[in-house]
Amino acid sequence: MRTRTRIVIAAVSLISAASAGAYVLTAGGEISVSSLCTPPASTPEYVAAYAPTVVIGTVTGPTRFIPDTGDPSTGVQEATFTVEKTLKGPQQGDLDLSQSVTRTAQGTYTTAEPLYQPLVTGQRYAVAVLDQAQDGGRWVWGAERAPDESADERWAAAVVAKAILPTATCDDTRTITSTPDPA
Repeated sequence: MRTRTRIVIAAVSLISAASAGAYVLTAGGEISVSSLCTPPASTPEYVAAYAPTVVIGTVTGPTRFIPDTGDPSTGVQEATFTVEKTLKGPQQGDLDLSQSVTRTAQGTYTTAEPLYQPLVTGQRYAVAVLDQAQDGGRWVWGAERAPDESADERWAAAVVAKAILPTATCDDTRTITSTPDPA
């Protein structure tokens, strides 16, 4: 293939790609690229290693569900948590916690991970907390029912273990292009 032919093919490809991109952007379409890169959360040791704060206590305040705009069955549950013990991080009192959950047909909440249990008012939990505030609250990184001292000991040991996290993989990148608005 001659050099001139290659240049023409490259120029046509570049103009086509730029035109398609300009059309999508100016016609009201949206392009969204996202990747979820999270460290493992399969053991209390990993959960405790990643979170800057690990506490044990009871959900004392009412829980409130804020649905996602795109899917009302998923959203954020907010709850007040009264801390009994701080296992990692600065001493804590009451915390306003936010947690991603899915609402069931029965009106309860569920999550996909065994160490990310939905917080229920009146129940006692070990909670790993991310210090990223949202409206003054903090995000739950991990939560597990802690009905007795054995759960307290399990999470205290997880904090002391100071697990080394494996490298997070980011192989789930998705590009989503919405349909442009009709003119």
